Amino acid sequence: MTGASAGIGESTARALTARGARVALVARRGERLAELAAELPGAVAVPADLTDDAAAAAAVHTAADALGGLDAVVNAAGVFHGGPVLGDEPSTPDQWRRMFGLNVVALLVVTRAAAEHLERGTEPAVVCVSSMSGRRVPNPAGAVYAASKHAVHAVAEGLRAELAPRGVRVTTVSPGFARTGIVDGWPDGALRDRYTERLATVGLDPAVVADGIVHVLASPAQVVEYALTSVTQ
Repeated sequence: MTGASAGIGESTARALTARGARVALVARRGERLAELAAELPGAVAVPADLTDDAAAAAAVHTAADALGGLDAVVNAAGVFHGGPVLGDEPSTPDQWRRMFGLNVVALLVVTRAAAEHLERGTEPAVVCVSSMSGRRVPNPAGAVYAASKHAVHAVAEGLRAELAPRGVRVTTVSPGFARTGIVDGWPDGALRDRYTERLATVGLDPAVVADGIVHVLASPAQVVEYALTSVTQ
C-alpha cells in the first residue's frame, strides 16, 4: 500500500485490515507508519522515498518478504502542486517533475518490482489510483497534475496488457476531489484558499474512496476502471 501514511492510502490500509488483509504500509514518514502499523493487526511499516527508484524497488521486496508474498499492490502515493503554467501563483518546473516522478514513475517502478511476487499470489491485482482529472482538465491551475493522471491511465493500460498473460489484473480507480490534505504544503494565497474551500464543500471522504478500492479488489477481473465522485463535484 503506497501513500499509506495519510489520506486515501491510510484509509485503504484501514479498510483492508478490517477485512482481514495484512498490509505493508509504504510512505516516506517512518514515524507515522510505525504508529499506524501498531494500530493495524498484521501490518508492517516500510518507510521509503518512492521518488528514489532503488528505494522504491527495495521497499516492494521488503514488503513481500515481510508478508510472505503479495496478492495485491495499491498505488496510492501521489502529489498535487496546484498553479497555472503562466499568470499569478504559477507552479514551477521542479513541481512538474515531482508530480510526474511520484504520480507516474514511482507507480511504474513499484509495479515492475512487484510483478514477480504477484505472479505467485492469489488472484493477484494492481490498483492504480488516478483521478477524475485524468479524464478532463478541471482548470488551468490543475493542468499539469491532470496531465500526470492522464499518464496514469495510459501506463495502466500498458501494464494491463503486459501483466494479463501472467495472471495479474490491473484496475484504475479515479476519485473526484477527496479531502486528503493535498493543499497542506501549499503557500498561503488565493489558490490555496480556493482549493481549501472546494475540498471542504464537495470533497470526498477518503474512506469512501477506500471502500471503492476494496470493492475493486473484490470485483471480477473484467472490472478495469472504476470512478467515483460526489454529486456536487
